[in-house]
Amino acid sequence: LSIGLGDLLFFFDLYGRKSGTIYCPISARKTTTAAEAIEHVIERLQLDRTKCYVLAEVKEFGGEEWILNPSDCPVQRMMLWPRVALEHRPLSGGEDYRFLLRQKNLDGSIHYGGSLQMWLQVTEERRRMVERGLLPQPESQGDHADLCRLPELNERSLLDNLRSRFRQEKIYTYVGSILIVINPFKFLPIYNPKYVKMYDNHTLGDLEPHIYAVADVAYHTMLQRERNQCIVISGESGSGKTQSTNFLIHHLTALSQKGFASGVEQIILGAGPVLEAFGNAKTAHNNNSSRFGKFIQVNYQESGTVRGAYVEKYLLEKSRLVYQEHNERNYHVFYYLLAGASEDERTAFHLKKPEEYHYLSQDCFTVEGEDLKHDFERLQLAMEMVGFLPATRKQIFSLLSAILHLGNICYKRKTYRDDSIDICNPEVLPVVSELLEVKEEMLFEALTTRKTVTVGEKLIVPYKLAEACTVRDSMAKSLYSALFDWIVFRINHALLNNKDLEDTTKILSIGVLDIFGFEDYENNSFEQFCINFANERLQHYFNQHIFKLEQEEYRAEGISWRNIDYIDNTGCINLISKKPTALFHLLDEECNFPQATNQTLLDKFKRQHEGNSYIEFPAVMEPAFIIRHYAGKVKYGVKDFREKNTDHMRPDIVALLKSSKNAFICGLIGIDPSATFRWAVLRAYFRALVAFREAGKRHKQKRTAVRQSMFYFVAWCFTKTSLFLFFLNRRNKNYKSKPVLPKHLLNVKSLKYLSNLTLHDRITKSLLHLHKKKKPPSISAQFQASLNKLMETLGQSEPYFVKCIRSNAEKVQCAPSRLKQQLRYTGMLETVRIRQSGYNIKYSFKDFVHHFRVLLPEGTSATREGIQQCLDQLNLEPDGYQVGKTMVFLREAERQRLQALLHGEVLRLIIMLQQRFRARLERKQFVRMRDAAICIQVQLWLHRRCTAALVIQTAWRCHRAREAYLRVYNAVVQLQAICRDEPELCCSLQVEEHNGHIFKSTQYSIPTYCEYCSSLIWMMDRACVCKLYHVCICEQFDPELSSRQFGVEVSRLTNDERTVPLVVEKLINYIEMHGLYTEGIYRKSGSTNKIKELKQGLDTDVDNMNLDDYNIHVIASVFKQWLRDLPNPLMTFELYEEFIRAMGLQDKKEMIRGVYSVIDQLSRTHLNTLERLIFHLVRIALQEETNRMSANALAIVFAPCILRCPDTIDPLQSVQDISKTTACVELIICEQMNKYKVRLKDINTLEFAENKAKCRLTLIRRSMVRSNSMTD
Repeated sequence: LSIGLGDLLFFFDLYGRKSGTIYCPISARKTTTAAEAIEHVIERLQLDRTKCYVLAEVKEFGGEEWILNPSDCPVQRMMLWPRVALEHRPLSGGEDYRFLLRQKNLDGSIHYGGSLQMWLQVTEERRRMVERGLLPQPESQGDHADLCRLPELNERSLLDNLRSRFRQEKIYTYVGSILIVINPFKFLPIYNPKYVKMYDNHTLGDLEPHIYAVADVAYHTMLQRERNQCIVISGESGSGKTQSTNFLIHHLTALSQKGFASGVEQIILGAGPVLEAFGNAKTAHNNNSSRFGKFIQVNYQESGTVRGAYVEKYLLEKSRLVYQEHNERNYHVFYYLLAGASEDERTAFHLKKPEEYHYLSQDCFTVEGEDLKHDFERLQLAMEMVGFLPATRKQIFSLLSAILHLGNICYKRKTYRDDSIDICNPEVLPVVSELLEVKEEMLFEALTTRKTVTVGEKLIVPYKLAEACTVRDSMAKSLYSALFDWIVFRINHALLNNKDLEDTTKILSIGVLDIFGFEDYENNSFEQFCINFANERLQHYFNQHIFKLEQEEYRAEGISWRNIDYIDNTGCINLISKKPTALFHLLDEECNFPQATNQTLLDKFKRQHEGNSYIEFPAVMEPAFIIRHYAGKVKYGVKDFREKNTDHMRPDIVALLKSSKNAFICGLIGIDPSATFRWAVLRAYFRALVAFREAGKRHKQKRTAVRQSMFYFVAWCFTKTSLFLFFLNRRNKNYKSKPVLPKHLLNVKSLKYLSNLTLHDRITKSLLHLHKKKKPPSISAQFQASLNKLMETLGQSEPYFVKCIRSNAEKVQCAPSRLKQQLRYTGMLETVRIRQSGYNIKYSFKDFVHHFRVLLPEGTSATREGIQQCLDQLNLEPDGYQVGKTMVFLREAERQRLQALLHGEVLRLIIMLQQRFRARLERKQFVRMRDAAICIQVQLWLHRRCTAALVIQTAWRCHRAREAYLRVYNAVVQLQAICRDEPELCCSLQVEEHNGHIFKSTQYSIPTYCEYCSSLIWMMDRACVCKLYHVCICEQFDPELSSRQFGVEVSRLTNDERTVPLVVEKLINYIEMHGLYTEGIYRKSGSTNKIKELKQGLDTDVDNMNLDDYNIHVIASVFKQWLRDLPNPLMTFELYEEFIRAMGLQDKKEMIRGVYSVIDQLSRTHLNTLERLIFHLVRIALQEETNRMSANALAIVFAPCILRCPDTIDPLQSVQDISKTTACVELIICEQMNKYKVRLKDINTLEFAENKAKCRLTLIRRSMVRSNSMTD
């Protein structure tokens, strides 16, 4: 796709269900909604309008799909894609960005096709059967998904297991309920909808470890227990914390919306690029490193749907704005602005090249593979999604340009005075003053001099050179920090739900903490000190939950337990934050002394903590100290510690910024957002009042109406909504009483609510507003307050931990040393040891009895004594389980052993039930068949006597007629011989007819085989060839003496005693005995070699041929082959046209009558064989539910075998007759089936009559016996 900013039309490709198959290019404008795009596709592809369709956006996360709302704009979402996604390139799995057209089911879910649904259903059923003991536990494939299941626990086995899984692209591993993530630095297709549905409503450990499993468990636990949840993501820089956070947020939103993108999800989607642009930068270890921490809290209703969210930031790294280390860059937004701004914007903002700015030209300019112009377009669209208007975006970019130009101001000492300075490049001052909209003279004074107040007078003291540079950088950092705080504030306002403003509303939430990882650089300063302190607090929180609380639970349950020592970092935390000797407290004291230096600060550290094991001081004279953190020792340089801890602007600079004519900059400086909003409304009111007065002078007749409307305007402005709607409505003459308000409008109530949420984080605001008597709080004090608030929030929630690990520093293969270092300082070995040596499987008494009730004796009570007695009888390891006061504790090995015992017992009971059920079915079938046989025998006895007499009479008459015919025939032959004067009646003919074949003597020119005796016929030998079927036999072979069963007339295989060929009877009987219930009988084909072998065996000796050695499908295929090889099919060639003509009749009764009249014309041998075949097919069709062979399916198979067209018919006509022949055979089968059912019904009637007659005879006999006894 190729898109430009100036284009009016955009084009995107809309794919079908499978990517790479078909797509429909759609032209749309920026404001085109998803509903309009779907309507265009339906018209273009002529889709079924009775079905409901939705538009799905496939993102970069492994083909992850997000359903668009009808009002969403696909083009706006497309512009958020990376540059490579907008280029024409071949699809490569789920990596690409695209739009899909999906069908929506009636229940609101998305239809993904049968294969996915079947796969999910099978997976779910298998999991449930394993849990119930119906299937055995799956065996391990060499590695363990849960490190607690390692047979041998040491650092090497832990490392080898993680490396083995990483080579198989299994980046997720459990440690009980803790998830370990190893950053693969590449795309893995494990985040598509299949995985979203697969992990829905599952407990941890049921399936392969995944980040979705943690999100799903947290979501459902929140709904079930009605308690807040939190997910703590930790790890060093570059370990994938931000990406894991994105996966969690998207999945949590998808769970509540069932795949539909809600308004909250859209704002978070837009907030991500905005926060990354303003808060991320390139570092030596990570090209997109987060230089601030964030806590995202997603709020839910009690029904489980998202209703709002909240983002809280921690400690933006302001020093990066003015100074960067080697191979590092400033924040992304500056490079985006300079590369992507238009010519008009470059002129308006006075933009230059990056190397022309002091804040950007210190080391690095570019990052490999980035497209800054596209990133700027993406940033602008993201800001629009969050709610930043074009005017607001213009003010933000103007402020960014002012910060860059402010950094270009250079100072020099004046030549005639040593203690005063001057600006080297005064041409920069007009640019900065224009962008900040302040007076140039005031700006010059604020940057070069400071005002001090003494007793009764004010003094203006010039800055020294170093002080001036510090004031300039401090002003730039404070402006950027205030801008970042304002952006976060506006994002939170956009995410705010009106229900959150009500105190009585119950809030359920899931928080995701993505905070800066542990850092250890070559030069570590105050920022690294604060970041590592935050990681110490999180590690302590982790230890409390994993180690301390676990062991306290064991003690509360009263089970025997040996304590495991773990690395407790309480001493390190107390060293840094516990008053009165904490390092932070000592730093604040030094900041209050004007004469303090870096050396005095270091000396105070030494005096207070000389013997503390958590702090060391270098042996050489170096202004630094070393802290022994949980992750290792880190050296901090004390340079700029005091300055960064009190990094505030002077009051004269604050006054300068407050004097700006730009309301946006004044709003950034304001400490109370609600007060700033009120002043903005009031200022706008007076400006509007002046404008209306000027207009009133030109329109005197409307002055009264204007004043009256302004009175109502003031009261309205201070209550609810924003100002611009008034002017909009006044200009519109067709003003309605209920205008449609834009989204995310500011109001006093919401501003106060958000201000109360961020009272603990007022770093920037407090430093901008210095009180005359009370000093502002330091950066460290504010940071500690933020951490305390965070720990309080985490303490009120149930935590889940995600440990992110950076596989290496070069983003290539997995480095063992790197993994080992991170595993050590995160305490994974101790975590696995406590989980493995502990009892990580827990059941309440009730749940244990319910789950293992098959193994337990009947009547086992859910009490401690009853369960203990049952476990002692199961031969488990004594140290593998314990029974507490309310719960049963098991180790993983014992749980697996119990599951294996449960599986064996369940299988034994299943087999026993199957045996008894099958015996009952067989007994019932036997009794039913015996009674039916007796009834049939009784009814047929009389019928046979009558039919036997008729048969004898018919045979006698036939015999007499045959004798008369032979006498006449012999006489005629003798007369013909005498008349022709021929010596013999028989002669040797070149053409002979036998069994339907017309043989002619022929001399062969190539070797061939005899079809009957399989002997070789050499070249130039004479043989007999059938003129009709091209069957070849040698002249020495006598067909009359052959035992061949295939390819001969039916009459040759039958006689007076055997009306049906033996081979037919044998094959049919075997199939009815063994294949009547076989699925796909006659539809599935057997092995070709086996078919040929069985055919030859039947031709050789049909009587002694054993069919048990062949598959039932082979036998069925041989039977069909016998029918196809008949020289004249069962429904003969002579009657073919008659059958076709009968099937052409319109009336069904006439059709049936016509077909049966043609069948009556068949010879006796063909008729008997056909009746036997049809009866067999009826029995097959009656078992359709089992063998899946209906009458139609049988007709399709057997019509070409028994009703073939003669060779004399046109092949095209024969193809057209296939449907008629199939319908004819199906008609015969269905009619015979109906007659069969009627006959069975008559038999049941006769059985009932027989039983009734027996009862009546019994009563008569009893009455006769009684009468005889009375007579006696």
